Order: sequence, then structure tokens, then C-alpha cells
Amino acid sequence: MKKILTFLIAFTIILTTLGCDKNTNLEGGENDLVTFNDTNLNITTNDLYEKLKAKYGVNFLIDMIDTNILNEEYPDDEEIEDYATIQIDSLKNYYSTEAEFLEYINSYGYEDEEELKDYFKLNYKRNLAVYDYLETLISDEDIQKYYDEKISGDITGSHILIEVNLTDSMTEEEKRTAKEEALEKAEEAIQKLEDGESFENVARDYSDDTENYDNGGSMGTFASLDLDDVTRQEFARLEVGAYSTTPVETEYGYEIFLKVAEKEKPSLESVKTRIIKNISDEKLTADSTLQYEGIKAMREKYGFKIQDEDLEIYYENTMNNLLAGE
Repeated sequence: MKKILTFLIAFTIILTTLGCDKNTNLEGGENDLVTFNDTNLNITTNDLYEKLKAKYGVNFLIDMIDTNILNEEYPDDEEIEDYATIQIDSLKNYYSTEAEFLEYINSYGYEDEEELKDYFKLNYKRNLAVYDYLETLISDEDIQKYYDEKISGDITGSHILIEVNLTDSMTEEEKRTAKEEALEKAEEAIQKLEDGESFENVARDYSDDTENYDNGGSMGTFASLDLDDVTRQEFARLEVGAYSTTPVETEYGYEIFLKVAEKEKPSLESVKTRIIKNISDEKLTADSTLQYEGIKAMREKYGFKIQDEDLEIYYENTMNNLLAGE
């Protein structure tokens, strides 16, 4: 499942613009909505409309635009339905009654469960559109380079993990000491390996990975695509049967890896889809504004044009801010 992106939360205020003037008005909008003894104080429907348009109109309009386009691009299917249902069920788990759940979603402007479900579907389809856009930015050369440099056959491996126990309450000196102690422990474990002890025994004695230290630190068999860059690079460096001779600092602490076996490298075609996904993820990590660039490109492909001058300006300002990372 593709990584789901976060977009603007729309307010559910229904604004219907009529006509094709550069500044649209509601039909009958000149009628008074609120009256006073002093008629100069009266508030018309258009007065309210202009306020709502300025404050919420562009957010709601963006959702309407995207819904119309994305329902054409990506009609509802089982995958989309399942995703939206899972999101709803996950949210419901936080509430003991249906009434509490409805009260919560109502507070965010959603009338009922179906309206919230439509919102989840919309964001899922936005995600599909973004990844389709990112694919257009990836060349055959990019794919080949990734395949040559980062793809290997499935690896069977083991590891010894030495965690660095840090807490927010620690001083910088205490954090530095904790890292030094973890590094010393990792180096001690490597020395045990150098002295001839088996990897399995050292893992049982030293590893902090409680899920696998009792079976010798076995990580099982995995694809190189499933590894983070640091771990992947270490396994790529190791020969079969070799272990890390210096501690490898990862997001989990200090690790010592053992390459047990490696299968034949898969064909490019068999991993091409996954490579495109990984390159896309890397692009998004490096530049999160690409998600907005992708959605903007999708809208422009359909030749949309906002006929209300104010809303057009609000839209352009919104997109400029998003594309600038603001």
C-alpha cells in the first residue's frame, strides 16, 4: 500500500457559486439574511457568502475540484473501499459508543460516517495521483542506477543489537555517555567474535533485540529493498559468512551484522515496480512539496479554471505557499 500523504482538511461549508462573472454571487444573494431596526445594519446572503468564501471557500473548493477529477481518474474499487473502511474502523476504536464517534467527527464538520469515508477516499486517490506524477519524473537511467547500486539477491542474515538508551530528560553529557557505553559494549561483542565465539552465542549474551537474541540473532531472509540504506550498504559490503568488524550505527543503536547467505540477484523487470516506489519515496522525503506539485499538475491537465476572481487569488496564494513549503 502506498504511503498515504497528508493534505488540507476541508471545512464542510457548502458554497454554491452561480454565473460566470469574475466575482460570482449567489442567486438571491442581495436578500437580507439578518435584519435590524436600522436597515443600514442589515446583513445580506451575499455578505455572508463573501465572508465564508474568503475564510473557507478555497479549502472546500479544492476538495470539490479534486473529487470531480479523481473520481474520473480513479473510480472506487475494492482497494480504495477497504482503505477507507480501515481508517473509519481505526478511528472508531478510540470511542466506546457510536454517539461519541459521531460527536467527534461532527466537531470537525463531517455530517456522518459516509462523508468522512468520502474524505478518506479522496486523500487515498490524491496519493495515487501523486505517485503517478512522481513516476513521470523517474527516468529509465534512474531505475537502472538504483538496480545496479542497491539491488541484490534476497539475503539471510543475523544481527546483534546494542541499544542506546536515551531519554528526553538526559543532559547532553548523559546522552554522550550512554552512546559511548553502547559503543564499548558493541566493540566488546565484536572482540568475542574475534576470539572465536559463535555469532549465535554472542547474540544471546549481548543483543538487546528481545525478539531474536534467543535464536542467535537471526533476522531471517529478506529483500535488499526492505532494508534501510545503512543496513543495506553493510550487507552489500559483507561477504557470505562474514560479520561486521566495526559497530554499525543505525537508528536502533549499534549493530553487528552477519551475512549467512545471499540468493541470485533478481531481474530488473521483476523489481522495477518496487524500485519506482522506492525512488518516489526518496524524492518525497527529499522534497515534500512534490505532493502538491503533483496534485496541481493533475488539476491543470484537466484545464480547470476558477471563474471567481477572489477564489482564484485565494487558490493561487494557497498553492504558492504549499509549493514554497510554508
